[in-house]
Amino acid sequence: MMAVWYILASLLPALMVVCFSMIVRSKYMGLFLSVIVIGVSVYEGFFHSQMIVFLDTLSLIVGYLFVEMYQLDKENQI
Repeated sequence: MMAVWYILASLLPALMVVCFSMIVRSKYMGLFLSVIVIGVSVYEGFFHSQMIVFLDTLSLIVGYLFVEMYQLDKENQI
């Protein structure tokens, strides 16, 4: 059961950064909103270990780099 937490910690923060960045059209604001959501969760005690916090942090960075590499925060110009 603990493996599910590690998988979610590896995927969901990156997905949040991508989604928020595409919605608000700013990679910095998308990262900021994701950090706030993760920070509130950590503060409220929804994490079971330090490894999950580390995986969340790593996933936030990967999500930011994904948005940066594919320029998902830019408006499509057709």
